[in-house]
Amino acid sequence: MKSLVIGWDSRWGQLTKVWADGSSTTGTYLPYGLDCSGFVDWVFYNVTNGEYVIGHGGGAHMQHTYCTPISWNEAQPGDLVFYPGDEHVGIVGGRDESGNLLIIHCAFSQNNVVITGLEGFTSIGRPLYYGE
Repeated sequence: MKSLVIGWDSRWGQLTKVWADGSSTTGTYLPYGLDCSGFVDWVFYNVTNGEYVIGHGGGAHMQHTYCTPISWNEAQPGDLVFYPGDEHVGIVGGRDESGNLLIIHCAFSQNNVVITGLEGFTSIGRPLYYGE
């Protein structure tokens, strides 16, 4: 689901009919919230005070198309990481004390926004926003 609200969205948690094209949950009712690409959109929208939505609401694949590929050792907070086939997206948050990347992402299977390592993420890109 998408939320282009600055700050907390009062709809979060309310039972809402899912309407995402191609989603296996379309037609079911789930608590209103964000999927992985919706979380990334919401973060960019908030940090730019409502001026920018990466991928323009088109999901993880579109977000990936608005990134320049970089190497893992170039990673900085705000870069995006993707699962194979753009099935999932996360945001580089920094590094742990051992230098491993920390990824912030909305993972339905882990019940909301989590910070993990690179498990599953296979590509990285720098959003074009940072070069504009």
